[in-house]
Amino acid sequence: MKKTLVTLTLLALAANASANTLDQREAAQVDQEMEQLVSVTEETEFFITIDEDASFELIEYRGFIKEMFSEIYINRHQARDLQLEKASKFYVYGETDIDVLSRKIADRIEQDKPVFFSVDLYRDYHGDSGDFNYVARVIEYK
Repeated sequence: MKKTLVTLTLLALAANASANTLDQREAAQVDQEMEQLVSVTEETEFFITIDEDASFELIEYRGFIKEMFSEIYINRHQARDLQLEKASKFYVYGETDIDVLSRKIADRIEQDKPVFFSVDLYRDYHGDSGDFNYVARVIEYK
């Protein structure tokens, strides 16, 4: 990177220097410095990997949302049986505490006021450490 930057700088200087009639000594110095530069081109490859052994585990949601919104809380299967139409979908993630996650879901449900909604809850494990975050997919129906 530095060599490329130096090359470009010297090229700019050389162009500027050639535009201003240089004497022979200055031109020789620029030529000598240009001969010392080496242009390096490097080809790189990058790989995109897909985690075929996904670390998500579907778990049954048992938070306070069920009681708090018992009139409008349903599961996906009930929504399909009732032939409800999906109005919107959102995700809440990055929480290690189920109560914090539930509070965020409750805030959004209170804001959106859907006719019905369902929650799919997952645990996202971090490798083999045993640590995980909760990820919730909330689907609102009309």
